[in-house]
Amino acid sequence: MKVVKRRNRQMTMERILRAMGDVMAERGTEKAGINAVAERAGVNKVLIYRYFGGWNGLLEAYVQRGFFLSMFNEKFLESVPESLPVENRSKVWSEYTIQFMREFRARKPSQELIRWEMSHGETELARRLAEFRDQSYKDLVDKLAPYSDYDPIAITSLMIAAVTHMVLISSQRDKIVDIDLRSEAGWERLETAIRRIYSSLNFALERESTRKVEVK
Repeated sequence: MKVVKRRNRQMTMERILRAMGDVMAERGTEKAGINAVAERAGVNKVLIYRYFGGWNGLLEAYVQRGFFLSMFNEKFLESVPESLPVENRSKVWSEYTIQFMREFRARKPSQELIRWEMSHGETELARRLAEFRDQSYKDLVDKLAPYSDYDPIAITSLMIAAVTHMVLISSQRDKIVDIDLRSEAGWERLETAIRRIYSSLNFALERESTRKVEVK
């Protein structure tokens, strides 16, 4: 009986979190709330307070249970072979960035959550959410990033920030310069650019590493 109750509770919590994503996608995080989520999930709002403690707990659970992008990062890590050779990491890293961009484009609730964080960055909740997400990026860097001596965290931060900006701004602008953000052809141009950046970066780092060895 306890197993059944636990399973029912987990299913209800999942339904609530998915409902929360739907509400954020439709209304934005600012206009979402416990009442709207409860109505969409078909539950009494008291249940949300019991399971999550309130709105802040609901937001944290949404991020920590992979409804943002942390689960995507974990699944990507699992798909990469152990002890990946350095020469293969640049290609894998560029593919991660491209898949991250595709995933973020497809997740309107995640976009709304980032917008909320940008306007509430001074709050303790926004900091906790950002820290949890940042840890998932660090885990990726530790396993995948080539040339650990060349500050891959900084490189990754720039690429993630660029992708995030492009996706968010695509809801407000049709184009950036002559890149059509309303067409798949425009996003394919950006994906090609990402591959070229990482390929060029890998080549530059290889040359720099070789030069340092020769100097020694």
